[in-house]
Amino acid sequence: MSPPLHLSEAVLGTVGQLECNITSPINGDRAILVIWYKGAQTIPFYTPLCTVLIQKFDARDVREGSHRSSNSSFDGRANFYPNRTPAMLEILQTKPTDSGIYRCRVDFHKSPTRNTRVQLTVIVPPEKLLIVDEKGSHIRHYILGPYNEGATMNITCISTGGHPLPKVQWYYENKAINNTSVVLSDKRVKNTLVLHRLERKHLKSVFTCQAANNNVTNPISASITLDMNCK
Repeated sequence: MSPPLHLSEAVLGTVGQLECNITSPINGDRAILVIWYKGAQTIPFYTPLCTVLIQKFDARDVREGSHRSSNSSFDGRANFYPNRTPAMLEILQTKPTDSGIYRCRVDFHKSPTRNTRVQLTVIVPPEKLLIVDEKGSHIRHYILGPYNEGATMNITCISTGGHPLPKVQWYYENKAINNTSVVLSDKRVKNTLVLHRLERKHLKSVFTCQAANNNVTNPISASITLDMNCK
């Protein structure tokens, strides 16, 4: 039976946190070995400096940062903090390749070995937005029209990049007016805004498209201004 799977997320370039419980259920017992694995690898990618099979490991004796990575793919970006509750492995400046399932193995002096699994997902924010008219043409100078009063406006916002794919929304006067995203491919999402019977009040109105896939970084956005021929 596999150990429980904990979920962790980090935005690209920020710190990924992987928890590992190194506290023994037996009073007076302590961890003697802590090893981290990634995926199906059988060779550990990280061990604290003092964690050697013939040595005792006591989190109380370990200084913050006195650890090492045995896998050059992390380039010293991995640091283990045994004095936190729970203990924590931090991966600095996360990359897309850091995503995956990690396993923390803890051997104790008395109690059985404990394994903790953590699935780290590195979120890649969307890259750019493009707003096109009903003909699929780029809107020059981000000024749309002029439309005649009473006409129908049809514009599409296309987001490129991002993992997971972002949610694309249209805003008018700081209020969301359309949040229906349509996936075009594994890298592109669109949202089409249609307004029927344009009114005089829409003259010089600003419509803003936003794309976001996390709550850490600000959404990327693009705006267009509507020009009209009023009666």
